Amino acid sequence: MATQVIVATASSSQSTAIASTKARVTANSAVYFAVGVNPTAYAGNCEVIAANTTRYINMQGLGNKIALLSANGPATVSVTQIGTVYASSIPGSTYIPS
Repeated sequence: MATQVIVATASSSQSTAIASTKARVTANSAVYFAVGVNPTAYAGNCEVIAANTTRYINMQGLGNKIALLSANGPATVSVTQIGTVYASSIPGSTYIPS
């Protein structure tokens, strides 16, 4: 698992590309976040990760980034790639997560 540590401030900061469809994000202070190819996080426009909380985020595809914006002062944010799920290549099959 690859982990990035990002310091979120009063302006939106981006991670590098995430090579995973899911990411675990933990912040020591509240942050707004957005996901995409070139995302920008905005106050009041994006979801919030509360202080000292871990969120599992759908990265909406491989290679996307996460943008972070501090809600109240600098925040240290850990972003960890946790896995990739591909649709089954067998016709007529159904993927059922365990």
